[in-house]
Amino acid sequence: MCVQSSIASVLTYACMKFIASPSLTWGVFSSLFTLQVNFDRSLKHGTGQMIGAVLGTAVGVATLHFFAAPDNALLRLSLATLVTCLSSTIFPTTNYSIVVAAALALEPSAGIAGAFARAEAIVAGAAIGIAVSVSVWPQLARSRAFDIMGELLDDSRALLTTLPILHPVEDRTSVDALHERFLRHLVEARAVCGETRVRARFETGSTLAAALNAFQTLWHGLVLLDRVGQAQCASLPHQERDALIERIDAVCHCANSYLKALAEWMRGGVPLPPTQRFLGPLHDAAAAVRARVGGSEVMPLQSQALSTLSFALDQIESNLANIGRVLEMRFHP
Repeated sequence: MCVQSSIASVLTYACMKFIASPSLTWGVFSSLFTLQVNFDRSLKHGTGQMIGAVLGTAVGVATLHFFAAPDNALLRLSLATLVTCLSSTIFPTTNYSIVVAAALALEPSAGIAGAFARAEAIVAGAAIGIAVSVSVWPQLARSRAFDIMGELLDDSRALLTTLPILHPVEDRTSVDALHERFLRHLVEARAVCGETRVRARFETGSTLAAALNAFQTLWHGLVLLDRVGQAQCASLPHQERDALIERIDAVCHCANSYLKALAEWMRGGVPLPPTQRFLGPLHDAAAAVRARVGGSEVMPLQSQALSTLSFALDQIESNLANIGRVLEMRFHP
């Protein structure tokens, strides 16, 4: 971004000098304010500054027309800031209009010609900033969103490995830390996906928001499995636990492998993993756990514990299948 700022400021300076603009400083500032951490945000801010320059100029010129007397400067400033603040409340990216309108209200000596020259410089600076953002080491919000979604999948894998299923736990620090890390990444991912303007869908057509919802649903299933794994542990004798651990480990292994393959796909370089390749063995392993429910040798309390555990595993399987449907779904306009 430092290189982008340097190039944008130099180009804007040269452009303003070439057209002999009296508002060179405004143009340079506009180009620098346009540049953000990624192109999507630069495009949003730059477009907002262009609209804000036009709106602020119109409001400022209107106050000069109706309240031209020099002693009306405070009235002009109040009206200009009131109108532009109200408009920027509805359209936040146009808040640059407040500065433009206030400058005109306080410095009427520039006149109409000076006001339009200032707006022209701001628009040109914003356009140069957008052009530099997309042409010099461009960073797309989409790329950052994919990286964070890969982190979400890694967090889910870590939870599957760490959850105390059928094991008593004395210290939940590591498990709770993983839940908190997932939620932090989820909030960050939603913010980045919300500002994505360029290629805001997967190649299959699904939206980034739909994928995030599917990942959050998977986390809900992991929370359920976490709570069930602890609550029902005491209801099962050691012999029953030992018989289930191998099957549950198989479920976690299949889910872990699928999430790992999805994370690698998110980061690029590998094809989208086929859902059935992983969920087929996962379904078989979960079915083996369901088969224990209602057995003649199982006591009622144990049967309830097994049913609850089976339900939690079914949710994990269903949520993973939902992720596959979302990512593999083809979009038809």
